[in-house]
Amino acid sequence: MPDIYYAGIDLGTSRSSITTSTGKRLSVETCVGYPKDVIAKKRLQKDYLLGGDALDNRLAVNLVWPLAEGVIRDDEQALQATALILRHLIEVGLPEKQEDDQVYAAIGVPAQASIVNKKALIDLCEGFIDKVLIVSEPFAVAYANDRFDECLIVDIGAGTTDLCRIHGTLPEPEDQLTLKTAGNFLDAEITKAIHAKYPDVQLSARIIRTIKEKYGYVSETADPVKVTLNTQGIPQEYDITQLLRECCLSLANPISKAVQQLVGSFDPDFQERLRQNILLAGGGSRLKGIDLAIEKSLQAYGGGRVECVQDAEYCGSTGALKMSMEMPAEYWERI
Repeated sequence: MPDIYYAGIDLGTSRSSITTSTGKRLSVETCVGYPKDVIAKKRLQKDYLLGGDALDNRLAVNLVWPLAEGVIRDDEQALQATALILRHLIEVGLPEKQEDDQVYAAIGVPAQASIVNKKALIDLCEGFIDKVLIVSEPFAVAYANDRFDECLIVDIGAGTTDLCRIHGTLPEPEDQLTLKTAGNFLDAEITKAIHAKYPDVQLSARIIRTIKEKYGYVSETADPVKVTLNTQGIPQEYDITQLLRECCLSLANPISKAVQQLVGSFDPDFQERLRQNILLAGGGSRLKGIDLAIEKSLQAYGGGRVECVQDAEYCGSTGALKMSMEMPAEYWERI
């Protein structure tokens, strides 16, 4: 008899990850690179490159980031790129799968994508996934952490920040809120701030993302942040300590307001429980001090307790895997 394999996939704007029932997990950048011309194709010897390979060869390829602001872009190339990434995750995550074996996969996507792109995602999986379940990433995070009572999940991704109230059942639309204030927004703010203070430095998206991920903070005190950047090809050291904190606060402050909005519109008998059970996930949860900054913002509303997930990179795919292994048959979409 054919075997059944289970997989949880976190399809993100910037990075996507998979966790499988065989114990394997991996992540890739959510991008595809297509050779720019015949010379590039001759050198690369491929029709396309995925993830890190595409970024490493970005001068020779046209990069496609198929998810924009939390939804899959509505064009043929973006849909094709999404299918290539999903197929790659399955093939590399389940190398032992035979032709007759079946794959049941739960795919966690930004909350808006789960509403707008559900049918498109199901169609894209045809041929390499046999049954699929599309869930919002915040709910997958809740599932990974067994947070089914009154809990507020804040998933700070690259394209969107998704907030979701959990209260012992599947969330309704009014339990969810999506902000475009997220990782890509923060990258743009850091870029503008550095150029305003140091107009001649040379920056790239990868340089900014590295600075953010290594040094980003919102705490009131921090060690000096000095980075080496190029000006006309000459490396120099620049102090970006204060401007980096101000940029990161421009991300944290709207999230704090959105947290209070979802708490304040909840059943008043359960608002206190919700404030005391806030969980931050996604790449943005790695900003130093963001949990304390949100806690501080809640003091005016009666206080609260905020914590960050332990494994930001794989929390979503781990929760999706648990769902795929536990979900009753009637919730699945057969392809």
